[in-house]
Amino acid sequence: MQTSGVDIVGKRERITYLELLRGILIIAVVAIHTTSFSVTKLPTGSALYPLYYIVNVGCNFAVPGFLFLSALLLFYHYDGRQLSWLSFYKKRVKKVVVPYLFWSFFYAAYYTYDHRLSLEQGWNRFWKNLPLGDNYEHLYFMIIIAQFYLLFPLFMLLQKAPVLKHHPLVFGIAIQLAIYLLNYYVWHMDEVGTFIGSYMLYLYLGAYAAKKMREKGVQQAFGSGMGWMFAAFAASAVVYVGQKWLQTAAPHWVSQPYLSYVNKLSEGLYFSLACLFLLQLARGFRQGSPLYRALFSLGTYSYGIYLLHPFFLLLWREYVQQNGPVSYHLLLWAGGALSILLSWVIVKAVSRTPLAPYIVGESAK
Repeated sequence: MQTSGVDIVGKRERITYLELLRGILIIAVVAIHTTSFSVTKLPTGSALYPLYYIVNVGCNFAVPGFLFLSALLLFYHYDGRQLSWLSFYKKRVKKVVVPYLFWSFFYAAYYTYDHRLSLEQGWNRFWKNLPLGDNYEHLYFMIIIAQFYLLFPLFMLLQKAPVLKHHPLVFGIAIQLAIYLLNYYVWHMDEVGTFIGSYMLYLYLGAYAAKKMREKGVQQAFGSGMGWMFAAFAASAVVYVGQKWLQTAAPHWVSQPYLSYVNKLSEGLYFSLACLFLLQLARGFRQGSPLYRALFSLGTYSYGIYLLHPFFLLLWREYVQQNGPVSYHLLLWAGGALSILLSWVIVKAVSRTPLAPYIVGESAK
């Protein structure tokens, strides 16, 4: 495994430090899932409730971050190049569709067994939940990324327009605002979490980052302004988490539709700044350090870890987690750490087998 900052793929540099960003994002995902039950089950007056709330809500940039990363890579490598769409989609079917079907069936089968459903009930439930990724709570991401891949030819076609080619971020902000207003006042869609239109800002933020990297180089594009970026990121985090807390403590602290506007604005600002700050942070890690190697490895196997770790959290909550005043908190964090560790070990082992592309998306390189 190479750990150098830059390699060459064709005529464009390979951005290997993006594996570190993946590593950070998968830790954020596991943190969300580890604390999700605490946020919904613990009394809000509990001494440690604010900690769980801050971790859970503060890590919500994870899924937008993965979409930002996916868009960055696709726009960076494919924009302005001839692309074989047959080859593109064959690779994505193997990497996304097949693993999605496998893990949907896996989680549906366990649910059927655990809830003592009949085979017919379990089978019907599996098919009913398949379209929107509802066979387990984290699989919705696969539906979003599949939509992005399906629409990527349209994205590439639109990139030929001068405004998108030169100002992708401006276009992303505009289209995100338009989709939000249309849904709020016209469409009234409930399942916005699985709708690709809800994430256009982060996809075009990825296109913007890719443009900067092509123009300036992967090391120079975001090589300055780290202090200012951190300050903006931290301030937006305080605003986002703070307004979410206010919404929990006093649901009507701002009347509608202004509360919805505040939510969308603080969310978009925080998630976008998180993507850019964490990109800079990943670029700045010292190569060869233990932290670098750990994040690089987590990033390399992040796709499989994402798919598998909720199963270990599920088993931990069912068979190990206790409700004692001290044991609850110790075991909860131990379960989160163990879920990512076991997932990493298993995915790393599976990635060396011929079945790897169909289960965890890719083989070990």
